[in-house]
Amino acid sequence: MKALLKILFLMAVISLVAGCNKTDEFVIDDSVELKSAQPQKVTVPFEANLLGEIASIDWEAQECIEEGYFVRVIVETTGNATHMGNVSLTFNFCSGGAPDPNIEGSKYTYAGSTADLIAANGDVLYLSFDDGIVMNGRTDEHPDDVYEYWRTPVSVLGGTGRFEGATGDLSSDDYVTTDDQTHHRFYGKITLLKGKK
Repeated sequence: MKALLKILFLMAVISLVAGCNKTDEFVIDDSVELKSAQPQKVTVPFEANLLGEIASIDWEAQECIEEGYFVRVIVETTGNATHMGNVSLTFNFCSGGAPDPNIEGSKYTYAGSTADLIAANGDVLYLSFDDGIVMNGRTDEHPDDVYEYWRTPVSVLGGTGRFEGATGDLSSDDYVTTDDQTHHRFYGKITLLKGKK
């Protein structure tokens, strides 16, 4: 019986050796993606409501003047946001450009900018604001004491902490009231990495 096992074992080894071809190459396929290795994403509703005050106006900001704007404006805001709680954000942008003659009610224009929406725990959501037009007056949705408003597309460019890798496109509804308070609302959906949620 031992002899029969030795013969079967020997035949198995010979079959394995004979089955190999010296010209066969071992190929590593880098295109194979393991599902578990890919980050999972989740899209969630997002809204931020901020109240701000103009912190400074620089009438001599050369970089703004060279681009056709009269001033650099810094606005400090605080408020709250879904998935973030209490937040703060500082706007720093060029403003006071010529009104758009093709849009009735256009008051002045402003340059696009970026800003960090910072949660109380230190997590940050990076935002980018397009160039825009400030309009005279108010819409029917605004409070009675609004004297100018603007709406700008806002892009989410990532972040830190739970917002690392975040993306999204938001809308904004911004206005100034007669007490010179600025009001900012960003709303839409953001996509987060699932483990960061």
